Amino acid sequence: MLPAETIALARSGAVAGLCPLTEASLGDGIFDGIRWAEAGGAISIGSDSNIRISLAEELRQLDTSQRLRDHSRAAFATPDLSTGRRLMDAIARGGAQAAGRGAGTIAVGQWADLLAFDMDHPDLAGLQGDFIPDSFAFAGDSGMVRDVWSAGRHMVQDGRHIRRAAIRSAYVAAVQSLRAAA
Repeated sequence: MLPAETIALARSGAVAGLCPLTEASLGDGIFDGIRWAEAGGAISIGSDSNIRISLAEELRQLDTSQRLRDHSRAAFATPDLSTGRRLMDAIARGGAQAAGRGAGTIAVGQWADLLAFDMDHPDLAGLQGDFIPDSFAFAGDSGMVRDVWSAGRHMVQDGRHIRRAAIRSAYVAAVQSLRAAA
């Protein structure tokens, strides 16, 4: 998109659904995230046709692409918010908006969609404030996530999905079936 188109679409209330790892893998180009954010645009992060599914890696790719393109540092940071905090807050709000459900904030009447970091993880231990989302976005992986709630349902406990065994079994069966058909 041209810069003026980016600004106009951002101001329209649209949510940009981003899959930075896939976009990089396919050579789709770099989303103009800084201009989009400065125009008040909403973003959400997803994972589609890429072989990796990792929120931390998607955030890292989004931020890194902006810094490489613009020859900048801390491209998404503001005087009040670190890069990790700004991105995590933005995707929580944007994802809720895109899904059309009351979520994205911790407030009365909102869905309880929550992520809890494992503060005993070696790279998070002792950190406070914006150092936590920054460590996740710049150096993290799914091992830093301890618990996840979706609509109040505790889906990940102690770093494991509650239906992990069934999901793993179904995945192995699907892969074996694809291999047999090849």
